[in-house]
Amino acid sequence: MPKLIEIIGSPGSGKTFISSELQMLKKNNEQIYFHSSNWRNFNKFENLNILLKILIKFKVAINITFFYSIFFKRLFLKKIYKRRFFFRIVFLIFRHLVSIELLKKSLSDDEYLIMEPGIIMYFLQDFFYSNKDITKKEIETFNKLFVKTDYIICANCDFNTSIQRLKSRDRGLPQRMRDLTIDEINHTIKKSNKIIDEYISNNNINSKIVKIDTSNNVEEIRNKLSNFFS
Repeated sequence: MPKLIEIIGSPGSGKTFISSELQMLKKNNEQIYFHSSNWRNFNKFENLNILLKILIKFKVAINITFFYSIFFKRLFLKKIYKRRFFFRIVFLIFRHLVSIELLKKSLSDDEYLIMEPGIIMYFLQDFFYSNKDITKKEIETFNKLFVKTDYIICANCDFNTSIQRLKSRDRGLPQRMRDLTIDEINHTIKKSNKIIDEYISNNNINSKIVKIDTSNNVEEIRNKLSNFFS
């Protein structure tokens, strides 16, 4: 099975940028980093038999049901966005986790699987848009039952940089932020940074945590990634 990397960070923190930089790192001129949401990598699991693919989808569906049965209280959190996104988010979780599980079966021990977004981000995101804070107990329970990643890369940058990046993104704001006011967007960015800091500071697993300040210049970021994963 490949080594697992999950990238976490607030909206506009540079998660996609870090993922792109990692995918350009090569060993013996060969690609060894594969993004779980990059359709170009999906040919890796085309040779898996149909029964295994069905079993993986069934396993992911059971895991998602298990997740929401434990953390059902999040379903009742009052969110600041106006639209209902529950079924859309469940579909995205299912699709991304299936892709991750298929690539786990397809990649070798010498390769790396980049999860962005992965299960940690889906666990944290509900709290970005509510006034409730995440608890240490919730983090401990989640990590014990669901987190099996080797590395967690935490992307962060200053508040103004995050706002500028969100404004200039080709794909626009994240879906849940599109109906928010400027004040609500600002609140969400600050709240997401707080939630991620709480998650990192209360982390109780053996994953290696790498903090990347994406406010730095590109060469500094590349050097840090290269040095850590070389």
